[in-house]
Amino acid sequence: MCAWLAVKGTLKARTECLRGLAVLLLAASTPVAVAETARQWLDEMSSALQTLDYDGTFVYLHDGKLEAMRIIHQVDAAGERERLVSLTGSAREVLRDDKAVTCIMPDNKSVTVGQSRPRQPFPVVPRDLGSVSHYYLLEDLGDDRMAGHMTRVIAITPKDDYRYGYRFWIDKDTRMLLKSDLTTADSIPIEQVMFTRLGIGAEISDEELEPSLTGEGYSWRRQENVRPDPVVDPGTPAWHVARLPDGFELTHFQHKRMRQGGAAAEHMVYSDGLATVSVYVEQLSAAGEAFNGLSTMGAVNAYGLLLNGHQVTVVGEVPPVTVEMMARSVARRSQVGGHD
Repeated sequence: MCAWLAVKGTLKARTECLRGLAVLLLAASTPVAVAETARQWLDEMSSALQTLDYDGTFVYLHDGKLEAMRIIHQVDAAGERERLVSLTGSAREVLRDDKAVTCIMPDNKSVTVGQSRPRQPFPVVPRDLGSVSHYYLLEDLGDDRMAGHMTRVIAITPKDDYRYGYRFWIDKDTRMLLKSDLTTADSIPIEQVMFTRLGIGAEISDEELEPSLTGEGYSWRRQENVRPDPVVDPGTPAWHVARLPDGFELTHFQHKRMRQGGAAAEHMVYSDGLATVSVYVEQLSAAGEAFNGLSTMGAVNAYGLLLNGHQVTVVGEVPPVTVEMMARSVARRSQVGGHD
């Protein structure tokens, strides 16, 4: 599954207990109360994904392809440990704990160790869903049966075409996520993840969390961010995005080397609280190959263009119209507006 090894980044949340039946019956008649109920289900789902021990197999449908993965997740006094293994194609593995993420790639005989986590098979739901309510509609769609379990279906639907939505099938007993859809604004599925086997609470041995591939004979690479010039304020990028969808704002900035031996690029992260978009601006070398136009890998879209000798790349799990609009409005902070 190439997409989850490409770009982005674990779920955290806790909520209050369900109120009395009379309160729920009264609350269900108002949109605000329905959103509160949906928010509670999502909070408890996030907590279950983070705090439960589980071992399961799920299928991942994207770009007309069906892939199978195994995930083993354990939590103890030392923190979280997780192992993700591809069961179709090459035997790729991702191992994560609270200190590092290790990606083992047999295709090119490489091992990458770093702190940035690859794109996850399960979506990250923010703690404060109230902050995104201006841009998304939270809905409780009722009960459904999934993988032999009764579930509650919760939807997060975007209010415009600049972001994707989600549907979640949440186990009513454990609050574990059993299926998720990434959808367009019209609720059309783009990607789907569904468990076909799931064991919760079973004892997981240390051996099951160890990689099956030793990495012997592979090339090893440790991801490191490039330290910014001490004269330059690392919190003030020289570039900015002049046109953003409503709700998106700059949440992170750093200097990052995109390729070995290359110049440090400005990396800006914009988010609406749920969707996240990365913007990279890098001085293009004479021998560098420019990236122009749109590139799509599943739900991840990227748009590139050249701007005054710089490569601009905008990438995120958002619709193509979003990355193109943002890329075409990148400008130096001393300039006014974007460019054509």
